[in-house]
Amino acid sequence: MMFPKDRTVYSSLNTSFTSFEALLADLQARHHTGYVEVTFPGYTGTLLMSEGEVVNACELTGDARLTGAPAVRAIATRATERDGTVNVWSAFPDVVLLLHRLMDSRPLYRDLTSAFTSLDRLIAKLRGDGLTGYVEVHVTGNQGVGVVYLSGGEPVESVFSTAGGIISGQEALDTIVQTVNTIGGSFNVFVEPSAGAAAAPEQPAPAAAAPAQDTHREPLLAFWGEVLATVESVADSYAKPGRFHLALKEVLVSRAVTYPFLDPFAAEFEYAAGAIEFHGQLPDDFNKALGDCLSDTVSKLAFQLKRSDLEEKVRARLAAVSEKHAAVVDRFNLREDFLELVA
Repeated sequence: MMFPKDRTVYSSLNTSFTSFEALLADLQARHHTGYVEVTFPGYTGTLLMSEGEVVNACELTGDARLTGAPAVRAIATRATERDGTVNVWSAFPDVVLLLHRLMDSRPLYRDLTSAFTSLDRLIAKLRGDGLTGYVEVHVTGNQGVGVVYLSGGEPVESVFSTAGGIISGQEALDTIVQTVNTIGGSFNVFVEPSAGAAAAPEQPAPAAAAPAQDTHREPLLAFWGEVLATVESVADSYAKPGRFHLALKEVLVSRAVTYPFLDPFAAEFEYAAGAIEFHGQLPDDFNKALGDCLSDTVSKLAFQLKRSDLEEKVRARLAAVSEKHAAVVDRFNLREDFLELVA
């Protein structure tokens, strides 16, 4: 977690000559809102202050992380040691309180990459979800690290650190987006600890009639799972394992504009190890969506692998799957679409 700073109050105070207790007392008397940072080689301790009161803290020692009251005590003790550095910054009150809420955030998404979605698209998704949390951005080639903080889905503060220094605010957000769009990067999304907690049940609305395919959910998912697994087996026999899965993900992202339920960030559709999971009611265009995506994926792989015979090989293998699941294929009139799947 990176802390957005507004104004420097004290810079590079040496712990050998600074009474940390007296410093905190002074900041309390002045109703300071912001951060107090204590650093040593391999160590960073940060106190969050609001109106002169310490509301939270974060201590980083190597890969170990400590927060809350234990971190406050540990930082105060470490600040009495020699040859450390103390910096004090002011910050906007709403930002400090947001960081306080996010101090023990839990991961929501990890290791997303710009190969599958743009940062703009990801932020738009989180805005639509009303997420309170932050997006951690790592620019490809270690060319920068940024954080975008969101409250109720809206970006409220950003920080971007590069070899040239640290910037914050709207300038940081614009630079992060532009840099990732140009160079590429990866994203981790964290959400406040209370997010996802069970809410009080509401009186359910009258349920709409389920689409026909939802009444045959299991056999339909089993059919499409075997179709994908079959194509994956053929495709991966010509390339390293995982090539099909990568191509499918890229197609799902590109097709999510037409079929939003396929968006990897919506977490409704999942394919892994030859099986499909779908969270929620199957939409009316579920079969068409998978047919379109599979056709795109096979065409993409045929081009990438320079295998003009890939579609023919896939079609031959799928004939047995079609026969095995003839009842499902006939029930949902899939035969024509299925036979043309890779044409």
